[in-house]
Amino acid sequence: MTRRHSLIVLALSALVILTGCSGQSQDATDVVSDQQARAYQREVAEKERLAKAAEDLPSRPSGVVDVDGSTRGSLTSGEATRYEASGTSTQVNVADNGEDQAFQELCSGRIDLVDSARPISRAEWDACRSVGLDVVQFQIAAEAIVVAIKSETDVGGDCLTVDQVRDIYKAGSPVVNWSQVGLDDVPLKVGGPNQDNNAFGFFGRYVLDAPQPALTNLRSDYSSFENDEGARLFVVGSRRDERVANLFIDLSRRRAQVKEMLTGAREQVSSALEELAAARAERQKGIRDKRSQADQAKDIARVNAALDVRRTAKRKVDRIKERYDAVTVRFRRTMDARKLVADYRGHVAYFRFSYYELFEDQLRPFEITRPDGQRNCIFPSQRTITSGEYPLARQLLITTTTRSLARREVSDLLKHYLARAQDAAVAARLVPLPDDTVLLQRSWLTGDSAPQLVSPDDSASEPSSPTESEKPAR
Repeated sequence: MTRRHSLIVLALSALVILTGCSGQSQDATDVVSDQQARAYQREVAEKERLAKAAEDLPSRPSGVVDVDGSTRGSLTSGEATRYEASGTSTQVNVADNGEDQAFQELCSGRIDLVDSARPISRAEWDACRSVGLDVVQFQIAAEAIVVAIKSETDVGGDCLTVDQVRDIYKAGSPVVNWSQVGLDDVPLKVGGPNQDNNAFGFFGRYVLDAPQPALTNLRSDYSSFENDEGARLFVVGSRRDERVANLFIDLSRRRAQVKEMLTGAREQVSSALEELAAARAERQKGIRDKRSQADQAKDIARVNAALDVRRTAKRKVDRIKERYDAVTVRFRRTMDARKLVADYRGHVAYFRFSYYELFEDQLRPFEITRPDGQRNCIFPSQRTITSGEYPLARQLLITTTTRSLARREVSDLLKHYLARAQDAAVAARLVPLPDDTVLLQRSWLTGDSAPQLVSPDDSASEPSSPTESEKPAR
């Protein structure tokens, strides 16, 4: 074969190969295009289905806002009453049928707002999305429990898990020493509020998993108190005990000084008694020896002088002994007070965060570890509580849908609610929201920013993660 023929064969071979590759590339492109078209068709069909499902939802009555959920510890009922009294023509109906039923009603279009202390669950969110409802969640306030020991004391650590807190407080708990939860060998005693305190119910439901908390859910040696002050004094003791205990060093020194003075005075009495005995012996000897009247008068004078010294020394001992006894009584009180103060070292109680803040100089809070292990040892603060990071906190939430949020009645009620949220939280001894959180949420209602759509985790106990909405609130 000539060189020219060889080049022709190679060119023809390359043309065949290129033609085959081109055909394969076109086939692949056609497959991708078909897949994209089918995906687009499915997306359009799903949007049409959701739109149709939303149209089939029951219409909401004009001038009426329906709220359901759990009003226990909530601000909603009070703020709904204030809103109606403000001159609005809107009627606000607040029911208390529980969070589970309320979320079902929201996702079936029968109510506008859910009042809850937990975010919407994945299953509930799916129910809303299945009928074309996008979910928006507002936070009104927060609440938290602080587990604390006495300030400036130490039991070997500053961090507990939720399970450890539960194990310490639950009925039948065998924990009587801090070493049983991995800390120092210090006797442990537990206390807290009684059933009339809101903290009792919160602690029972969210820590002990008791739907209807009662004293039977707590260990038998749990010390309950009528008010927060009683629980605080159980932990820190009385200021009087501390003041008395703080006198220990001074009274120890004073008692030692008086005791030394008493010992010296008693030695003087002893010396006086020796002199008196010697003077009396000398007088007797003078009588036996028939000394002169002048010498015997001297012997008598010596005896009288010894009696005076003894008398003076005894009076001095009595005075010092009286002082010593008085100092000893006070000293023993300081000993008792020191023992009481030392015993408080292992005492622990729980408080609402708002009360703890008033006495944070006296109380030493435990940091709490998140159950999911994502972050350890979270300190209770306004930021960690309102954000939901702190494990012994709950967020007071109002959940709605973009469908309800577009209604003037709902938007106006929420504007009123958020405007008063911080003051209402403080009045109710809850944890108020930071200013930036309130401003952000109010911007959703004014249309200045798009509301954040809820995209929940699978667990309803965790804070929901918001995603940006495509449309601003009207």
